[in-house]
Amino acid sequence: MFPPEHLASPKASSLVAEKLRKRYIVALTLIALLTILSQLVVQFMISDQEHDSRVVNIAGRQRMLGQSITKTAFYIASAQTPESSRAYRQELDTLVTLWERSHRGLLDGDDELGLPGRNSPEIISLFAHIQPDHLAIVSAARHLLSAAERGAPIEQDIQTLRDHESAFQLGMNDIVFRYDLEAKRKVTFTSGLELFLMSLTLLVLTLEAMLIFAPITRRILHDMRIIEKKEEDQRSLFSVSPTALLLVDIGDLSIISANQKACDLIEETIETITRSNLRNYLDISHEENRNFLEKIVRLENLNDYEIVLLAAKHEVNNVLVSVRQISFSDREVFVLGLTNISELKKVQKDLEHFATFDEMTELINRRTGLLILKNSTLRSKRDGRQLTVCFADLDGLKKTNDRFGHAEGDWLLKNTARAMTESIRAGDIAIRLGGDEFLLIFNDCSSEEASRLLTRIEDSLSLFASEANKPYPAGISYGICTFDPARHTTQDKLIADADALMYTNKQEKKRLAGMG
Repeated sequence: MFPPEHLASPKASSLVAEKLRKRYIVALTLIALLTILSQLVVQFMISDQEHDSRVVNIAGRQRMLGQSITKTAFYIASAQTPESSRAYRQELDTLVTLWERSHRGLLDGDDELGLPGRNSPEIISLFAHIQPDHLAIVSAARHLLSAAERGAPIEQDIQTLRDHESAFQLGMNDIVFRYDLEAKRKVTFTSGLELFLMSLTLLVLTLEAMLIFAPITRRILHDMRIIEKKEEDQRSLFSVSPTALLLVDIGDLSIISANQKACDLIEETIETITRSNLRNYLDISHEENRNFLEKIVRLENLNDYEIVLLAAKHEVNNVLVSVRQISFSDREVFVLGLTNISELKKVQKDLEHFATFDEMTELINRRTGLLILKNSTLRSKRDGRQLTVCFADLDGLKKTNDRFGHAEGDWLLKNTARAMTESIRAGDIAIRLGGDEFLLIFNDCSSEEASRLLTRIEDSLSLFASEANKPYPAGISYGICTFDPARHTTQDKLIADADALMYTNKQEKKRLAGMG
């Protein structure tokens, strides 16, 4: 408590006010810097996660492309007509070109593919182990294309592909796992840094309460006695406070006075506030608000207690409140100091959202989706319930992007996601794996029922395109696979089976389109 003689002296009072003002400026500067730094950390984390997600996605795709190269080579060998052989050769050439480019991009970076090329020594070493298999597969595939075009034997090339595919797949599995592990470590480190910054911000707020709010509160209490407890003088003191303050009757919790900061926070005039009760701004459906009311009814003094405060426009503010009991105009009252922490809460919520959902489609992202699939397979094993998954691929996304622009490609992705979420059941899960690939998880669902749901999705997507007068077709190719614990010992095997069925479905569509 400031000595009465100090507060009675205008010069001493001015010095105290100047000291508190400097403290407040320092505290606000620190909080502003910490908030900006936290935002930078969040933005960096989001950007880095996008790169990591792209790298993991393309690394995972390399495995599937390796399998597709071998399968297409077999198709060439078994082609019945020159036309089908030529089509398979074109497809193999496309697969090998994409495979080589993705491999180079993962190693050295590729801006177009969104690959940074910043690999750790461990990943570089893993790539070095599979490089001979990669080169052997590329060489065999190119030689096969040349030989098949000339009508020369290709059996040796196919055997070479088979001999090196397994080693390459195992190596890529290790690389994908390492990419995923390093991405998780980055997230853990960044989350720890964000938590540290948040803790530091709260520490600054606490110091602000201790070094600024507490002295100001003591000064208010003493000055009210010096000026014979006049309400108008009390309001004058409130007006210079850098913190939102409410003066509340200790008996019925009616609001006696408020400063401008409190008016701004509650979004009402001081006349309206002083005709209201504190309970009007506390939604008791929130447990923290009920606990807060119980504590002040027991006349407890509180420091930085979190509550949820309602504003006039029915907006919710997360607020730290400190409470002190004083005498004012011959009655006992509470002084409430309020600090808005809604922005801090919003940053935390945004961080959680971006870690869970795909920004483009608002579907669950790959990382979270694979965790959900893992839990679903474990639950299916435990409870014996049927689990069905669908691997879906959006038809013609690249052609749409190339011919009509990426805005139309974005429309296709968003409306595919919309068709999925509107067509599946409440307990089903729609996931964007990345690019034009999606995964649907159907719990307690047969493959027949899943097929009906996919038909509904296709119909909805076609309807959306028709209603929007889109000049391009909108459709998906998909493969539906029922989880078999004996066969699908990992979720990757389950996804791979569904992917293989999707590929067959896509080839059949191309075949029928060619016939048409």
